[in-house]
Amino acid sequence: MTTYILDTETTGLVEPHMTEAAYSIIDIIDGKVEVLQEPRAKRFNPLKEISLGSMAVSHICEEDIANEPPHTDFRLPNSVEYLIGHNIDFDMAVLKNAGVTHTPKLICTNAMSNYLLPTLESHKLVSLLYHFHRDVARAQAKHAHAAVYDIYFTQLVLGSLIDLANSQGHVITDVDSLYEFSQMARIPTHFSFGKHKGKAIAELATDSDGAGYLKWMLKQDSIDPYLAEACQQALDTAGL
Repeated sequence: MTTYILDTETTGLVEPHMTEAAYSIIDIIDGKVEVLQEPRAKRFNPLKEISLGSMAVSHICEEDIANEPPHTDFRLPNSVEYLIGHNIDFDMAVLKNAGVTHTPKLICTNAMSNYLLPTLESHKLVSLLYHFHRDVARAQAKHAHAAVYDIYFTQLVLGSLIDLANSQGHVITDVDSLYEFSQMARIPTHFSFGKHKGKAIAELATDSDGAGYLKWMLKQDSIDPYLAEACQQALDTAGL
């Protein structure tokens, strides 16, 4: 069993192709993150135009990767059973666009942070780094969105989230239990956006305005399936 922490830089949000990929190999032993291989990064030619927004974030321009191998050369070993990342579903979509067919189990640190810290102002990776590791953030956050640094930041944040989860009565001792917790955390308890940001989904179902909002959300084609499950559970519990 191999577990990667993975991060990609891409051409943009629409049909993203990777311009850079980075990963480290880790294990969770007795609730602690053990790094088995330090972060590595490789750039790729995405074979499509890079958006200005992505250039502004990653500082990777088309001339920087013109002579790199195509993104379709990226390989994910079949031995990888778990992929960990912040918004890892997006990274998995990037891999699929590169032709990767192997689908590991996904562990999302963003979902974990939303579950454990529902009222935190921001759940972005660097925000969490400032929350948990202020000294590291002050010294190194300027490197954010360089994929290899984001791997390092994710390792630190993951360790802090595991400690927080265990302090709250959850039991995370290894990668299997981490995956189970991540799956549970993917079903949100609070809204992380919109006019009801920070409010408990279950409580919204107890009044007509809130219940109406939950029903409206369920009609949206783009709703995240885990959020849809949370909304439906709240309405069912309220008998609506």
